[in-house]
Amino acid sequence: MTSSLTKGAAPIASVARRDSMRRLGAASAVLAAPSLVKASGRLRYLKPIVAGLNAKEGDPSYISIARIPQILKEKYEVDLELRVHPSSALGTDLSQLEAVQTGFIDITSNVTGQFAQFSNAFTFVDLPYAITSWDMGARLFSSDLWRDQARRFESQTPLVVLPPVGAGGFRLLWNSRRALPAPDAVKGLKFRTTTSPAEIALIRAWGGSPTPLAWTETYNGLKNGLVDGMHVQPIWTFGFKMHEVLRHATAVDSIFAVQFQVMNRNSFNAMPAAIRERFMKAAAEAAAEANALDRKLESEFTAKLTAEKMEIYRPSAAEMQAWRTRGESVWQTEAKGIDKSVLDRMVALR
Repeated sequence: MTSSLTKGAAPIASVARRDSMRRLGAASAVLAAPSLVKASGRLRYLKPIVAGLNAKEGDPSYISIARIPQILKEKYEVDLELRVHPSSALGTDLSQLEAVQTGFIDITSNVTGQFAQFSNAFTFVDLPYAITSWDMGARLFSSDLWRDQARRFESQTPLVVLPPVGAGGFRLLWNSRRALPAPDAVKGLKFRTTTSPAEIALIRAWGGSPTPLAWTETYNGLKNGLVDGMHVQPIWTFGFKMHEVLRHATAVDSIFAVQFQVMNRNSFNAMPAAIRERFMKAAAEAAAEANALDRKLESEFTAKLTAEKMEIYRPSAAEMQAWRTRGESVWQTEAKGIDKSVLDRMVALR
C-alpha cells in the first residue's frame, strides 16, 4: 500500500530540491522586483508556497488548504501560487512535521496528537471523550480557548497556527481478527497508533498493545501482521483502502479527530501584511467549507464501508459505559500536565 500511495511521486528530497530550484528562480525575480506586485487594484505574491499534506486530493483536509488561493483570488483580489502535494508525497507524517519547522516546506497538517512531541498546547484535544460531538468541535474551534492555546503553541514552535478542520469525525476501533463488543475482547491485539501519548495510553487502557506507525506504513503493517488493527475515522479507512485488510470495527466514540494545520512562521512573515491578513481570512473560509463537507461525509463513508461487508458494531449502553470508563481513566495520567483551567474551559463547551 505504501508504494501505491506514493506511486509517481518523487521522494521528499528531490521534490523539495525541485521546488527549491523554482524558488531560486522566483528569488532572482524578487531581486529585480518586490515580492508584492500591485496591478489594477490586485495584489500578487511572487513566491510560491509549498504544502505537504497526508490527505488525499479531494478530502476535506486537502480542500481546507487547496481552496485558499482560489478564495484569495475570487474574494480578496490576491494572486498567490500554492503547490499542494497530497497523500504524503513529500514524506512520512514525522518528516513533513519536521520539514515545516525548518522551512523545507511551508504548510502541513496532521492530527493534533502528532504535534504532541513538539508542544503540549493541544494535548487536551486528544483526551478520550474530551470532544463529545461535531457541535462541540465547532464551538471549540471558534473559542477563546482555542485561540489562547494557539498562541501558546506558537510560542513553543517556529509555526503559525492556521484554522483547524475535523478529520472525519469520530474514530472507529478497527481490527482484522474479531468483533470487539467491549474492552475485555481487546486483550492480545496490536493496534497502530500515532505518537500521541494519550492515544498510546488509551489503547493500553482498553487492553491492547499500541504500536506507533507512520500512516504511510499502516496498510502494509496490517497486511503483514505487524499490527492487528487501528483507531481511525471512516473517511481515511475507506480512502486509503484499509478495508481490504480489516474486517471488524466498534463505534467507541472516544476520539473526535482534529486536523491541525500549520505554516512555517518565516514563510508566513515573508508575506506582506496586506496579504497575510487576507490569507488568514481565506484560510478560515476554506476551513469552514471543509468542516461542513467533513461532517456530511462521516456517515456517507461509514455507509460505504458497510457496503464493503465491513462489520461495524455499536455497543449497548452497558458496553459503552465500559469503553468510556476505561477510556476516561487515561485522564489520571495524561491530563496531569494540562492546566486545570484548560480542562474546565473545554468541558464548559459541551
